[in-house]
Amino acid sequence: MSTKQRTNAVILQFAMLTRIIATLTALMTLACLGAWGRDGHSIIAEIAWRDMTPTAQARAKRILAGQSMPEVSAWADGVRRTEAYRWTAPLHYVNLPAGRTEYNHDRDCPDVGCVVSAVHDFSKLLLHPDADEKTREDAMKFIIHFVGDLHQPLHAGRPEDRGANDIQTVFMGRERNLHSVWDSGILGVGESDPWPVLAERWWEEITDRDRTAWLADANPDDLIGTVGRWTFESHRLAERYAYPVQPGAEIGRAYVEQTLPVVRLRIQQAGVRLGALLNELLDPDADGLSPHLAPIPAPRGGDAARGDER
Repeated sequence: MSTKQRTNAVILQFAMLTRIIATLTALMTLACLGAWGRDGHSIIAEIAWRDMTPTAQARAKRILAGQSMPEVSAWADGVRRTEAYRWTAPLHYVNLPAGRTEYNHDRDCPDVGCVVSAVHDFSKLLLHPDADEKTREDAMKFIIHFVGDLHQPLHAGRPEDRGANDIQTVFMGRERNLHSVWDSGILGVGESDPWPVLAERWWEEITDRDRTAWLADANPDDLIGTVGRWTFESHRLAERYAYPVQPGAEIGRAYVEQTLPVVRLRIQQAGVRLGALLNELLDPDADGLSPHLAPIPAPRGGDAARGDER
């Protein structure tokens, strides 16, 4: 083998090793993330940003100290494993037994809190006059994340299997629990485009009629009831699309094709509703969660439409 051939062989081996390491790193990163993975949360945050008014965008940017919403959208998953934020772990979900016909906050949200109480409480904290800058920034990050979480069907799953974390499957030839499949597996297999491309495309698909329908039951004076209804939608979808999968089942591309439209819908709904909630909280002149008018989409092009994150 000539020197040139040996050099090319080494370069090829290094390139293959780099791709393998990158893939393993991505898988380990996804394993540490909660609902939707980093890409899903980023898409939700970007859709929300595009639906926010200029006033709400400006206030959000100040509260986040210049960070973009997609950039901080998965922050809550990272800090939940630290001592200072360990108490937030139960706030990423709510467990609902099979057969529930509605979400009842007094019955279904435990004393330690749940994702419904978290969105309510951090929304109040964001506007509290005595909140300092760090407290307000944390509250904003939690709102961005938890609105995304509650739209993942298995974050309103059954208590006995911890939202299908205890249901082991073989997904695309690899052992993976069903909750993880819904967190990132379906999106990762079903879509090959990077998240900014998906965010752009999925946002453009959303119509004013969609926005009106998805906010039809929203009541800014009853945030617990509003968020509870959004969460119960997830529970019904989990019962219909996730729980028919039996433990040990082999699921693959056919399952992805069946469920990817559900994932896309929930991510779009989460983005629109997050944008509306933040309009409600950050712009006194916005319609926000008022059901009769859709949020005002951000203008396309320029930094405002892209959230200044790239």
